[in-house]
Amino acid sequence: MRLKSSWLAWCGTMATLAFLTGCSDEPSLRESSPIQWKACDILFGSKNMTSLRDALGADDLRFTNKALSVDDLRKELTEEVVEWTPTAKYYSLKEYAPCNLSGATQFTSTVEWAKDTLTAVQSSSSPWRHSGGDVYIDDSSSGQTWDTDVIFPCRVSGAVSAQQDRIPLEIRVRVGTAKVSSALHERMVVSLAQSLRVELKCLNNPNIPSDLKIDR
Repeated sequence: MRLKSSWLAWCGTMATLAFLTGCSDEPSLRESSPIQWKACDILFGSKNMTSLRDALGADDLRFTNKALSVDDLRKELTEEVVEWTPTAKYYSLKEYAPCNLSGATQFTSTVEWAKDTLTAVQSSSSPWRHSGGDVYIDDSSSGQTWDTDVIFPCRVSGAVSAQQDRIPLEIRVRVGTAKVSSALHERMVVSLAQSLRVELKCLNNPNIPSDLKIDR
C-alpha cells in the first residue's frame, strides 16, 4: 500500500511540474519552422522579431508563408533582373513572401521588383512620396492596419545599368494596429529594406534612413 501511495504521489508531482513548465511533445515554432524563423530573424532582426511575436501572442502563433530561405530569396531576385534587358517587351516579376505570421493579428511582408519605374514614382501625380535618402513610400495605413509600401533603387551585379531606375526594389509590410505599435511597425519596415540592401549587395548603396517618417 505504501509503495502504491508513493507511486501515485510521484505521478502527481510530475504532472504538476509538466503543467507548470508547459512541457509538451509538440515542437516549438522555431523547431517546426526553422527556415521561416531564420529568414525572419535575418531580414527583420532577432530583437524586432521577439517584440513582434510577443505582440502577436504565443497562443496558436504560426508561420503562414512557404519556407523561403534568405539565400533562395536573393538568388531568385537576382536572376530575375540579371536576365532583364531594356528592350524586353514582356517580362515576369514575382512577388515573394519571406516572413508571414498569424497570431492575435496577421503580419505579412512581401518583396518584389517594382512594376513602377523611378520616374513614375517621382512624378507629381504619383501616390508615392519621398521619405528621405533614396526611399519613397506609399502608406495605406488605416485605423486597424499598418500598411506601408517602400520603393528604392537597387542595382544588382550582373544587371544592366538601366535596371536601377527601370526596376527598383519594392517591399511591403502589413500588420494589425491593435497589437503592434507604429514604432515597431516602422522598425520592421526599415529593417527589411536595410537588410535587403545588404543581402542583394546593391551596387548603388541606396541611402535608407532609420526614420522613414511613415506616420507624418
